[in-house]
Amino acid sequence: MTGKVYLVGAGPGDPGLLTLRAKKLLEEADLVVYDYLANPDHLLHAKSSARKIGVGKGFRHRRLSQNKVNALIVSAAKNGQSVVRLKGGDPYLFGRGGEEALFLHAHRIPFEVVPGVTSASACAAYAGIPLTHREHNASVTFLTGHRADDENLDSISWKEIVALGGTIVVYMGFYNLKNICARLIQNGKPKETPVAIVEWGSLPHQKTCRGMLEDIAATVKKSGMKPPCLILIGQVVTLQDKLNWFEKLPLFGKTVVVTRAADKSQVFREKLALYGAGVIEFPVIEIKKVPDTAIMDKAIRGIDHYDWLVFTSHYGVRAFFDRLSAHGKDARALGQARVAAVGPATACSLKNRGVKADLLPKHYETKAIITAFKEKKINSLKGKSALLLRTDIAPVGLEEGLEKLGAKTTRVTAYLTRMPKQKPNPSLVLGRRVDYVTFTSSSTVDNFVKIVGLQKARALSQKSVFVSIGPVTTKTLLSYGLKAGCQAKMYTTDGLIKAILSYRGDRRGDRRDIFTLKPRFLGRLRRPRNDNWNKGKR
Repeated sequence: MTGKVYLVGAGPGDPGLLTLRAKKLLEEADLVVYDYLANPDHLLHAKSSARKIGVGKGFRHRRLSQNKVNALIVSAAKNGQSVVRLKGGDPYLFGRGGEEALFLHAHRIPFEVVPGVTSASACAAYAGIPLTHREHNASVTFLTGHRADDENLDSISWKEIVALGGTIVVYMGFYNLKNICARLIQNGKPKETPVAIVEWGSLPHQKTCRGMLEDIAATVKKSGMKPPCLILIGQVVTLQDKLNWFEKLPLFGKTVVVTRAADKSQVFREKLALYGAGVIEFPVIEIKKVPDTAIMDKAIRGIDHYDWLVFTSHYGVRAFFDRLSAHGKDARALGQARVAAVGPATACSLKNRGVKADLLPKHYETKAIITAFKEKKINSLKGKSALLLRTDIAPVGLEEGLEKLGAKTTRVTAYLTRMPKQKPNPSLVLGRRVDYVTFTSSSTVDNFVKIVGLQKARALSQKSVFVSIGPVTTKTLLSYGLKAGCQAKMYTTDGLIKAILSYRGDRRGDRRDIFTLKPRFLGRLRRPRNDNWNKGKR
């Protein structure tokens, strides 16, 4: 049975501009054939079994010829596969989508075209330049600045284009910029006409350069800009001073490294992107299931014997309720047992399973549970039984603290925290400018140091701001001699974002949302680097 090919527009670069239809097709595809300008983040939507093949790096650096691309997608479709041909921007606007569609038609391959947000509208909008404005223009002309069989662009009707007036948008014109400007001036376009060049439009490393037709080529050359770039020509460019919203976002141009587990980084990444940050995902931990569930199963069978269930993370909740479901039970099986949780994410995970936490400390750290029990004096813990669902590497402080309050504790390893099997490449953070590195637990610090190397991690901490989610994580940073730039006041990823937004290198910031580490405080937190202490910490 013949498969189907989907010519899908990937949009200009911002992952949020991918259409819902494109996302659905990526999730279902057996093969994804993508261009250089299609953001690699889109591939995260594809199923793990799908083949993903990159086929191009711009017109001067092709990996695969158009003929080979055509043959590849036709062959896959004939083998019954669902193929997504992912193209930057819109497939039918200077994307050679029309050529590929005709080739599919000629070979009787079913196909569908999924429009994408074209870079003309997206890059202009993200640069603060409306393509049309009734006080400036009533038309927009799209041009290609590169034609393989017409290097000097003689086939373009320059005189007619100038006569039309309005905004001119030139795709793929970076290497021909000087020639394009000269042609427009020669055919009557005023040399003072405003021009904007937008590099990597809609992405956090977007760069905009402005000038006039007579000098923009020289200005761009001095700026060091490189393709991909979009050229915008017309009076609407002057509106950028008032409408440039994207490049004014508080974290625009900043790069933030996220070290938490890959399955939990997406929401964090999306929130950072709302503030304009570029995000490098560098997952240094991986959450794995416990291979032997016998101990957990035993606790579930005797669940009636426990007065308290204590969850310190979303992963513990998930693991426990997965096993509860395997026994054919749900939240009703908890009976009279009360529930304590650390942090809003854990509480939300419980709520989604029909359980409201009876105890939720104000501070989102494990030891706060002990403090909360002391302050609230909930039915005294003397003689009470508590079941703790934790990771295998969690320190013993929680159960020791509860036992001092009189509780009988049973600790069950609900999940494992490990170094990822596929470790991230250190060059992702060492080979480029990094402004912030975020750490959400002591284990993220430990594994980051193991992957990057202690000396290189220390050097990075001198150039970048290391942001800690809380005091326990901060202590771990300091134990390695790493410079801890700031610590979140609220021990959540939202707290991390607030800390980053408030941080200033000169220490001027909104102290309500940030805890900036001072030298005197650092001295109190330092611990000797000896083997005995390290064993206890881990």
